[in-house]
Amino acid sequence: MLGSGTMWVKRKKISLWTMGNVENSKRNASDITAIADAELVGKTRAGDNKAFEVLVRRYQKLVYNIIYQMIRNHDSASDLTQDTFLKAYKALPGFDTTKSFKPWLLKIATNSTLNTIRDQKGQQSLEELLEVNPQAEPASTEDVEQEVEWRVSQHMLFDALGQLPIQQRKTFVLRYQQDLPYEEIAEISELSVSSVKSLLFRARENLRKILSEQLAVSQNV
Repeated sequence: MLGSGTMWVKRKKISLWTMGNVENSKRNASDITAIADAELVGKTRAGDNKAFEVLVRRYQKLVYNIIYQMIRNHDSASDLTQDTFLKAYKALPGFDTTKSFKPWLLKIATNSTLNTIRDQKGQQSLEELLEVNPQAEPASTEDVEQEVEWRVSQHMLFDALGQLPIQQRKTFVLRYQQDLPYEEIAEISELSVSSVKSLLFRARENLRKILSEQLAVSQNV
């Protein structure tokens, strides 16, 4: 079943799951991209690795975007996206087929990211914050000032998110930055809908407090 397929995943991990490679794959009009997740999971468990490739293509952008909003580092988000699909592939034999694939996959993605966040304490450099491109066309002074102001405001929000308890941060990203419904967030987090709403309320209140304090400090500098 999936035993020999695992070796396929390891061999193909770099070439198949590099961001963009899967997206740019050209398929025949008669491919299996329209098949439901449940059937693709079944085909994968039966040894059809092409079916899992379709699942990767289907959810790659969503997984990457969620991870990036939580960790704000392109390289780490790319690596964690690949690791998410590798973990999902290996875990498919134990997947409960009465459940939906998407929340299960996003649970793997967010849990992996939360573990990474717990392990990392580093700060972004100014170059990373501004994402400097030495080959870019020179911009006017006014454009640069506006860009820096926007980047700093985004960094303040990310920094504030980083100060939230991890579960609040995860829930905030899923709801307000990825627009997932409460029910899906509840399934991903293994919580009740009311608990999700409570987490979001506390996250909003904490963010208001943190951002107000940041603003007060910046005005006094």
